[in-house]
Amino acid sequence: MNMRLMPAFACLLAVALPGCGDDKGDDATAGGTSTTAPDGTSSSGQVPTTTDDSTTDVVVPTTTTDDPQPTGPDDTSTTDDSTTGEPVGCQAPADDQDEDADGVANSVDNCRCVPNSNQLDFDGNTVGNVCDEPLTFTLADGVPPEFNKLATNAKAGMSIISCQFPVDLIVVNGDVKVSLDDTGTAKFYSARLNFADTPELECNLGLVNVKLRIEDFFSEGPDPFVVGFPFTIPDHDSGTITGPTDSPHSILVSGIINVTESSNEGLAPKGENAIEMVPGAFPTGVATVSGAGQQIAVAFDNDDSVIFMQTTMGGIEIELRGLKGTLRMKQ
Repeated sequence: MNMRLMPAFACLLAVALPGCGDDKGDDATAGGTSTTAPDGTSSSGQVPTTTDDSTTDVVVPTTTTDDPQPTGPDDTSTTDDSTTGEPVGCQAPADDQDEDADGVANSVDNCRCVPNSNQLDFDGNTVGNVCDEPLTFTLADGVPPEFNKLATNAKAGMSIISCQFPVDLIVVNGDVKVSLDDTGTAKFYSARLNFADTPELECNLGLVNVKLRIEDFFSEGPDPFVVGFPFTIPDHDSGTITGPTDSPHSILVSGIINVTESSNEGLAPKGENAIEMVPGAFPTGVATVSGAGQQIAVAFDNDDSVIFMQTTMGGIEIELRGLKGTLRMKQ
């Protein structure tokens, strides 16, 4: 859908926020109605629309091929008798040698070609953390009415006139990943979050009163595994790790602002207004991975961090500030 510039109110409600394999896993500003996403953005997929009573899951297309995989001397895949999940190219046999010089013989090393003297294996699949695939969480988890509700506040205005209104963002599914090392650091990556359509929201600018819905809303992470959080070895061995994230999580947000009612259509026409890949950020929070990698929760308690901000060509400033609530995902 094309972005439409509205006289004195266009894009007013382009308020949008950031919509969860085996083991592991900024305040932002933008100017103008057309925003250039930073390098490295990932392409968006289908986004579900939801009502208060139902949720439509994203269907991720898959591709298959009948062509056989290459074999022979240049084949870098692991052998059939290897259960250690070695990195591509590792051909260390299960012998008494120590390929990675970590003090653990190949025959008992759960990651033969990458040093991991602690041999940590969070999900217990016999593959060490440093060799394993990231833990991947795709399903929303939680209990209503606080079911994955992330509360934030929207502000929209021009000159000295502005309005503020609360926005509750409900996560319905996505792709969240966590990777763990062998020494006490985990990396968190929100590759994608899909949000339910909001109920009708109201904004009174004095000159015009409008009602709107935020629809088809999602966030994507352009930079994989940049945000980390610490864990202790005893916690790791008990199956639950927790710690504060060390930096905001950069995101790109997209969606539709659907103006359903307007008291002055000359200033604020009714209709849909698209926003596409606008930079933003989740604030820092406290991440907890439990059940030996079955669930993840990220708790946010922030009043001031700017999640999303944009100044339109018409001079209207849009801002989404603060984030409170807990993102809960499971495999």
